[in-house]
Amino acid sequence: MIHLIAADMDGTLLDSRKRLPEGLFSMLRQLREKDVRFVVASGRQYYNLEAQFEEVADQVTFLSENGTMVFDQGKPVILEEMPAAHFKEIVGAVRKVPGASAVLCGVHSAYIEGRDPELIQNVGMYYKKYEIVDDLLNVKDRICKVAVYDLISAEENVWPKLKKLEDQYAVTLSGDHWVDVMEKGVTKGTALEALEKLFGVSPEETMAFGDYLNDLEMMKSCYYSYAMANAHPLLKAAARFEAPSNDENGVMRVIREKVGLSFCPDCREIAFGSPEYQDELSLRDEILRRPIGRSLADDDLSGEGKCCHLGIFDGNWLLGCAVLQPQSDGKTVRMMQVAVREAFRGQGLGRDLAVFAEKKACQLGADRIQLHARKTALGFYEKLGFKMTGGEFQEVGIPHYPMEKRV
Repeated sequence: MIHLIAADMDGTLLDSRKRLPEGLFSMLRQLREKDVRFVVASGRQYYNLEAQFEEVADQVTFLSENGTMVFDQGKPVILEEMPAAHFKEIVGAVRKVPGASAVLCGVHSAYIEGRDPELIQNVGMYYKKYEIVDDLLNVKDRICKVAVYDLISAEENVWPKLKKLEDQYAVTLSGDHWVDVMEKGVTKGTALEALEKLFGVSPEETMAFGDYLNDLEMMKSCYYSYAMANAHPLLKAAARFEAPSNDENGVMRVIREKVGLSFCPDCREIAFGSPEYQDELSLRDEILRRPIGRSLADDDLSGEGKCCHLGIFDGNWLLGCAVLQPQSDGKTVRMMQVAVREAFRGQGLGRDLAVFAEKKACQLGADRIQLHARKTALGFYEKLGFKMTGGEFQEVGIPHYPMEKRV
């Protein structure tokens, strides 16, 4: 029985566009009803995480700054403070590395030197509260971690140099451009172990998800350790299990399966030209064109901006799509480009998408939907109430039938 779940943010919960999954907050409420605690385990600042989870902040434990600061119910339960002599030594070492900048992570704020636009942009992404100071060595705050941003490549540039400090400090590669330095023995794993003791949960009742090397120790702190499909190879080697990628809503999918939560895909409209529209084009190419030896590039997409694009999603992951094209009579729409990922067929997604399409057609003022059904899909559309209005014809090189339904 799972009673504690910890999930990293970047590359794990967040997709490649830095978005939390749609429906996550609803899931977190369901987990609490089942007496399952959820921990956001990240190298990010507490205030950054709290803002992103504001709606459910009272139901989440925040394991921030790679385990050096842990907050529950808005109060710190773990603070691994770094002596001033230590963070000053680390800052001195970072200053010797070209392209590297130190970020002091304090209880009240983060602190940086200089005004390099790239540094400020990346610090702003992970730290809601930060200050630009003249000299990091004069900062007066309780410092728990020194984060290092590398303009070049953390793994190739600053990390090898800071690893020389590993006899005294925990030096962790936490991203393509980030290295975190904490007190020796302080990791996400030790923080998760402390939370297990605090909440009275065993490692066998704990699940953790991660994608990068700052999640290594967390994989060792529980039985249900999951590396994302997009994870660093060394993390995959350390984890017992693998979850689908962060762009395939991997965390929520595994949780649903292991905790026994229902799967409720969400139908919504896709804005033309949006990133979701690009996902739609990729899905249509994968499902509808490549299997018949064609490419979506062969299609005329010039009128797509006048169409209504619909999708069915698992979180932010597009599982199926359809396009409604208004006709010149103002009372008819043509439904086309209907596609559902093969692994999700037979679960009612196509039906749900069609029902959603009917509602949208009515909103567009239509009283009928027309479509060209592939011969292999005739039975599916007949069950939805569509009727054939003509004989077989060829379209994109395969048999189709005209069909129609009043709405």
